[in-house]
Amino acid sequence: MLSPLDNPIWQSLTSRHADLALTHGQAVRYPAEVAPFAAIPTSEASADLNTLVQTGETVGMVNVTPSTWEGWEIQKNFDLAQYAWDGPLPEAEPEAVLLTAEDLPKMLELTALVYPAYFRKGTAELGDYFGIFQGDQLCAMAGIRMAFEGHQEISAVCTHPDHRGKGYASRLTLHLVRHIQSQGNRPFLHTEFDNKTARRLYERVGFKLRATLPFFVVTRVQLRNLNEPSP
Repeated sequence: MLSPLDNPIWQSLTSRHADLALTHGQAVRYPAEVAPFAAIPTSEASADLNTLVQTGETVGMVNVTPSTWEGWEIQKNFDLAQYAWDGPLPEAEPEAVLLTAEDLPKMLELTALVYPAYFRKGTAELGDYFGIFQGDQLCAMAGIRMAFEGHQEISAVCTHPDHRGKGYASRLTLHLVRHIQSQGNRPFLHTEFDNKTARRLYERVGFKLRATLPFFVVTRVQLRNLNEPSP
């Protein structure tokens, strides 16, 4: 039996983020301006997904995927390292500032530079985001994205290139661990399995590798009518 962590997008969109979910049958997805993710509970819900995602739209899916990719074009396929936290409560980070709607332009500017694929204009609505500033510049940020019963995901851990090597990413990650644990939830996060730098950071601060999950970025394509002549 799958753990909720084995299908985090579906778990999030059918619980804590159900008010944001676009649905058809058993298939769910975030609005494109919030996050580019879709999910199904099992491969048997493939037809629901095919209806939910329109031709030309691109979504990311974790672990549970359609029974066939017919009608889809695979843009990327790689493994995610999923980490979970079972350690003690870390210390708070005194420089971490809770980001607000007024900070959104700076968040979008930073993520466009170093985390362009998955942070959208509405992503910050999914949970609390914290940042570290120097003057008016947002040097680093991280926040909460997916959430379901007993779990919250740390995401968008990113640092401006001019401020790398200062420990901001690890400090913000631990600040979020404390923030999530203080609400009675277990922190978890994802990174590309081959991203050795990120994996070392998360392991160094205390995260444990829980699972390796396949991740697909796919675009819905128009199926050619077999009765039509080939071009």
